[in-house]
Amino acid sequence: MQTLTAESRPSNARTSALDLDDKAPWRDLDRNSFSFRHHLANHPLFELPRLAALSHKVFGRVDFDRYFLPEELKLGRPELERRLHDAVLGIGTNNRWLALHYINELDPDYKALFQELLADIEILADAPIRERMTWGGMTVFMNSPGLAVPYHFDHETNFLLQIRGGKEVRVYPNDRSVLTEEEIEDFYRHNPVAARYRSELADVGTSYWITPGIGVHHPPLAPHRINNGSEVSISLSVYYTMPDTEYRAHVYQANFFLRKLGLHPRPPGVSPALDAFKNRAIQAFSMSHPRTHDEALFSGIARLAMPVRIAKKFKDRLRLGAQIGQS
Repeated sequence: MQTLTAESRPSNARTSALDLDDKAPWRDLDRNSFSFRHHLANHPLFELPRLAALSHKVFGRVDFDRYFLPEELKLGRPELERRLHDAVLGIGTNNRWLALHYINELDPDYKALFQELLADIEILADAPIRERMTWGGMTVFMNSPGLAVPYHFDHETNFLLQIRGGKEVRVYPNDRSVLTEEEIEDFYRHNPVAARYRSELADVGTSYWITPGIGVHHPPLAPHRINNGSEVSISLSVYYTMPDTEYRAHVYQANFFLRKLGLHPRPPGVSPALDAFKNRAIQAFSMSHPRTHDEALFSGIARLAMPVRIAKKFKDRLRLGAQIGQS
């Protein structure tokens, strides 16, 4: 297990959120995982009362229902606000895993921090991230002691910064011996639990123990598992997508559809001409004015798959009618 320890804040840290003195690991950006230091340990923006107050602002978004079970949505907004607020404050004892998403869009203080973090990443990566990125955001995770986050992977370039407590993060390589084409295609049809953990993966990848002041970089599509320590854990996920990441996602979405039709599509990168056609096809079906990144990323495959679902439903009804007629 790799363990990086937080050091005292250097002289340049008054104007930085990340440790700008150690650029060496950042050469592996988007290729391999690595740990790094930051200066957000026990930051006041991530104290539980501040986060509980922030939770009320998620109700200004069109996707606030993501925080609740379908049956809870019938309770009305005041009760839902109270439940989410109290869940944040009670994270030490309620055995919950909580997240507040897109916090940079909810409050100007978090927006300013997001821009500071992106500016630091640009320095460390020596690349114009904000100029090129298609989308980005921040999510704060609050976990009760001892909870585990199942094996999964994400679409974005991701940086997980530990702010309070400790956790083990095992990051696996984005390799087809670990993650299959079918799993990635299934993920891009909007199935966040598409990754299938296998016992032979137990010791694959790199394990990091992160504490306040330490972060871990997850490349896009790199699977990972997380086990929280014996204290309340608060961590910040900073993420963004690049044009090539979105392009590759569209190719996988087209491949998912083609595989459902019984074909054996070529993986991204094998045929640039086919990749370009697949990308254009998904874009043609995508929403022209998406309200969220999920709508931008998944609306094309959802619309393209709709005729298939309708045909399947019609087929099922015909089969059911035939069975009734024979009874």
